Amino acid sequence: MTETQTYFIGGIATDVHLYTHQLKAIPNAVYLPFHKHIKGETLADYAARFALKINTEIPFNIVANSMGGMMTMELIKHINPEKVILLSSVKCRKEMPWRLRQLKYTGLHKLMPGVAFKAGVRYGSKFLKEINRTPDMRDIVVQMARSNTPEFLYWCVNAIVNWSGTEDYRSDIIHIHGTRDKMFPYKNIADAIPIEGGSHNMILTEQERITQMLLEKLG
Repeated sequence: MTETQTYFIGGIATDVHLYTHQLKAIPNAVYLPFHKHIKGETLADYAARFALKINTEIPFNIVANSMGGMMTMELIKHINPEKVILLSSVKCRKEMPWRLRQLKYTGLHKLMPGVAFKAGVRYGSKFLKEINRTPDMRDIVVQMARSNTPEFLYWCVNAIVNWSGTEDYRSDIIHIHGTRDKMFPYKNIADAIPIEGGSHNMILTEQERITQMLLEKLG
């Protein structure tokens, strides 16, 4: 019998280090790195190309974090995972906070180039208590951001802001979300499994807790 593979997709300004704990603990886990974008393509366009990375000849699951979750909502229009698990993400545009949806019309996000985004991660992470509580965690966050090119980060922000994210998605999606997520407030998320006290960075700060939950949900 062919064993089910579980593909892990990260979020903006991350790399394989985001899932260090899960890749070791979960059987048949595969990390899918982001590939280079094409200038002007949408998140839906990018997802259509990204789908080619997945072997659909055998059963598979997808676990995705933040922006990776949005991309997964586009991926499942082309492929059919056994299970879809979103972490600290949104299933449709309606679940995004108002201030983020408005950027599509104001265009203010375009004033922040990728270099500035990296700087924001580097200096902003100094003030995140949950990140600084764990030794070396901030170094990992900064290094992940550095592993992304400024051009790709700029594209990511624009793709997120302009994502259409319709509500006609499959009903069996497993959505795990922190109750203290400031990026995507829990109150906006439909049918989510709450992680009490979990922030947007809970995949890093609540590693064992999240891994155990993933093992249970993946079966």
